[in-house]
Amino acid sequence: MDPQQISAKIWSLAKKFFWAFIIVIVVIILLIFFAIYQSKKTTTTYQTGYYGETGLGISAPSIALPMPEREMVKTTEDVNLTSPTTAGDSGTIQQKVIKTASLSITVNDVNKTVGQITSEAVLVNGFVQNSSVTENEKGLKYANIILRVPASSFENLVAKIKSFASLVEREDINGQEVTQEYVDLQADLTHNQAVESQYLELLKRAQKVEEIIAVRDKLDQVQGEIEQIKGRIRYLDNQTEMATIAVNISSEAKVTLPAEKWQPWEIVKEAAKNFIVGLQNFANFIIYFIFFLISLIPYLILVYLIYRLVKWLVKKFKKPKQSI
Repeated sequence: MDPQQISAKIWSLAKKFFWAFIIVIVVIILLIFFAIYQSKKTTTTYQTGYYGETGLGISAPSIALPMPEREMVKTTEDVNLTSPTTAGDSGTIQQKVIKTASLSITVNDVNKTVGQITSEAVLVNGFVQNSSVTENEKGLKYANIILRVPASSFENLVAKIKSFASLVEREDINGQEVTQEYVDLQADLTHNQAVESQYLELLKRAQKVEEIIAVRDKLDQVQGEIEQIKGRIRYLDNQTEMATIAVNISSEAKVTLPAEKWQPWEIVKEAAKNFIVGLQNFANFIIYFIFFLISLIPYLILVYLIYRLVKWLVKKFKKPKQSI
């Protein structure tokens, strides 16, 4: 067969394969778009038909209660905003502030000061959360102590701790305002408790298995949120009712005279001993160096012989200069 005919046939097959590949790709893309469309359509139909008027898997005719979400909005609006335990004007509730302090002080006696600070904390119904005392090789002591005390005694106890110090190196006092967060949490708690009541009522009236499962899932979710909110409220109550004071304590450096008597003759003997030892070390070095040089003689002789041999070979095979 002629080479041109073979080339034309190969080109024709290549074009057919190319267009077949394009058609397959287009068909796959169309199928993907069709599947996505059907999935969205099915989801929309399922949500509309399944949840119905109640927003759950319960048909409106079987349970006539209104949708919990609608009741939630109404309940939130009906909350007494002036109540001290619910959402309201920040001026009508007790201010919530998390108080913390960090002190670094220098004292004469670390152990004594730690005991004094502990006693003062106990007197105001506080407690020591953590305490540690260390001592370095120079005999200087350091202590770290963390106190939890009632917020009402916070300022007085900080001043008392400072009075124990011979030097206050650092003092940091902070107050974090959490009143608004506390108010919001109380409102969220009331809101979710109202939703919980609605779902409990729906659970009593549910008859079908799928209805009970749907209500139960929603109820578990709401009750989980309620527990989270209550946990956060308990944490804020604890942090605002009990302030935290962290104290770093260090002892003053003491200058002491040497306890031993000065003995100059002993120092002279020690210096003479060190001088003799130094001379001995120098003599040892000279001896080792001499023997090191002696040990190099065979290698030097070998290097010299090689040098003479190379020089003789170069001279022997060097071409004589040609005269012009």
